[in-house]
Amino acid sequence: MFDKENRENVKKMNLILNTQHRTRPYDMNNTVDLEEALLLAIAAYRDYWYYTITLNELFENFDESIEHYDPASWLNMPQNPKKADDLITGCADSLDVTAGMFDILADRSKEHCATIIKAVLSAPKEAQKAVFGRIYKIEPHEIDAKIEELFDSLAEVEYHHNMQKNRDALLEVMEEQWPAIE
Repeated sequence: MFDKENRENVKKMNLILNTQHRTRPYDMNNTVDLEEALLLAIAAYRDYWYYTITLNELFENFDESIEHYDPASWLNMPQNPKKADDLITGCADSLDVTAGMFDILADRSKEHCATIIKAVLSAPKEAQKAVFGRIYKIEPHEIDAKIEELFDSLAEVEYHHNMQKNRDALLEVMEEQWPAIE
């Protein structure tokens, strides 16, 4: 999670700002840690996914603006960039790079969230019930596909910046898609 220096810096920040950011690794055998890990993992994924979507929409809107307000640059950017406006080209390139980086960040947070979901699914029934509110039995050979379907469906659910609402959205999608055994 953090090296010693970063852990100490976060502890100082917690004292100064009166926050409670975590400085120790999660214990995947501890139900409370699993609950917190899932809350933060799904919130991070949903935030980064939303920012990626927003940046892609901004890029598309900007491209449309260029087409209308500076059609010469719009025509020249892909084939003859030296004839396009440098500022417009720089803005378009920056948006493209930024959206790509956020896409990578969203993918990484999605993988982390999937790992947490798998940890909860492999936890004892009591822990699974505490974290998910239900108990699911998914065959090991099906788990990756089921989680991918879960994320696909989650993309259709309204985004919330609130961490608990994002977690609840995930749990609702799970409840809709996966049969519970208890």
